[in-house]
Amino acid sequence: MTHGMERVERRLDCDVLIVGGGLVGSTLAVALDTIGCRTVLVESRDPSRLEQPSFDARVTALANGSQRILASLGLWRTLVRDAEPIRSIHVSERGRFGVVRIDAREEGVAALGYTVENRRLGEALWARLSTAKDFALLGRASLRSFERDGEGVRARIDDANGGVEVRARLMVAADGAESPVRAALGIGAREDRYAQQALIVNVTTDKPHDGVAYERFLPSGPLAMLPLPGGRVGVVWTLPSREAERVAALPDDAFRDALQEAFGYRLGRILKIGKRALHPLRRVRSDALGSGPVVLVGNAAVTLHPVAGQGFNLALRDVAALAELIAEARRSGDAFASIAARYRAWRAGDQRKVAWFTHGLVGLFGWSIPGVGAIRGLGLAAFDVLPGAKRSLAHHTMGIAGRLPRLARGLPLEGAGS
Repeated sequence: MTHGMERVERRLDCDVLIVGGGLVGSTLAVALDTIGCRTVLVESRDPSRLEQPSFDARVTALANGSQRILASLGLWRTLVRDAEPIRSIHVSERGRFGVVRIDAREEGVAALGYTVENRRLGEALWARLSTAKDFALLGRASLRSFERDGEGVRARIDDANGGVEVRARLMVAADGAESPVRAALGIGAREDRYAQQALIVNVTTDKPHDGVAYERFLPSGPLAMLPLPGGRVGVVWTLPSREAERVAALPDDAFRDALQEAFGYRLGRILKIGKRALHPLRRVRSDALGSGPVVLVGNAAVTLHPVAGQGFNLALRDVAALAELIAEARRSGDAFASIAARYRAWRAGDQRKVAWFTHGLVGLFGWSIPGVGAIRGLGLAAFDVLPGAKRSLAHHTMGIAGRLPRLARGLPLEGAGS
C-alpha cells in the first residue's frame, strides 16, 4: 500500500470510511447508520455469498455487554432465536481442587452471555446494511493507497469497476491482525507467539450441556467446552503446535478418546465429532490506536489468545465507543480529527487490561514450577467464596466492567453527548 494518489473516474464523499467488512467493520457500519452517518465500507469478499449454517459452523461467545450492544442496534431480535444462553461458567484446573463457578442468577441476569454462529451474525448484519440509507458498500474491493490532509483522508479504492476516490472525515481500520492500514501508517505492533494452536471442533455429548460453559486448564493449555444451539458443544482446545497437528489428524475414535481424557465426564460421553480446524495463536498489540484522522479497531488494534473468549467482545466495545464519539462530534459540530485522540484515551485502558488478563492466564496456568499448582488451586477456591473477587471476575467476563459505552448500557446513540 502506498500513500500516492492517482486520478480516478469515480468519487465518493462520506463521514467515515471503514476498511474491512468482517463482523467488526460491519457492526460499526450498522451503528453509524442509526445516526445517519454517511459511511463507505470496503470489503475484499462478496458479502452476498454467505454459506448456510452447518454442524461445523464457527461460533462466537458473546458476553452480556456485547448482547446489549447488538440489542441496542436492533439486531438481537433477529439473532435471539439462534442464540444459546450461557447460564453459568465453570472454571477448573485438571488435578486441582479449586473451582470457580459464575452463575447468571447470582448476577441477576438472564444469561452471562450467548453463543451465536458467525454465519448468523454475518447474515443479520448484512441484512440490516441492505436497508441502510447513507451507506455505500464497495465489495470485492481493496484499499490501494491513502493520504491524510486537513479535511481528513483521501483514499484510492480498487474494485471490479476500476478505481474509486473516497474522501472521508475519518478512516477506520478494521482490517485484521496484519492490518495493511496500520503498516502504511508506520505504526508498529508487538507480537507474542505462544507456540500453540487452537483446535476447533463441534461435538455432541450424551448429557445435555444445560447452558454451562466450561474452561478447563490443562498442562498443555486451556480447553473450553461451550454450549451451542441444537444441543451441540463447541470445543476450543489449546495445544502446543506439533501436538495440535498430531491430535487433529487422529482417527475419529482416537480423537474422541483423547478429548474425553482431557475434559473428563462432566458432559458424559462424547458422541458425534465434527470437522476439525487449527488456528495458530498469538497476541498482537498495536503501538498506537491510530494516527490523525485514522483509528484502529478490533484485531487491528489488539489480537488476543482465545482463553476466556474476550477478543470479539473487546472489539465490540471498541465499535460502541467509537460510534458514540462520532455521534457526539456530529451533534456538537466538533472536527472529526478530535475523535481519534478521544477514542485512544477511552479505549487504551480496556484493551491493555484485557490483553494482560488473557496473557496472564496463559502464563499462570502454563507454569509447572513445584508448588505453583497448589497456589493456583487455592486461588480458584478463594475466587469462588469471596463475593468481591467473584463479582469483579463476573463483571469482566460479562463485559460490563469499567466505563461502558451507551450501546453496552442498552441506550441508543441518538442521545450521545446530550
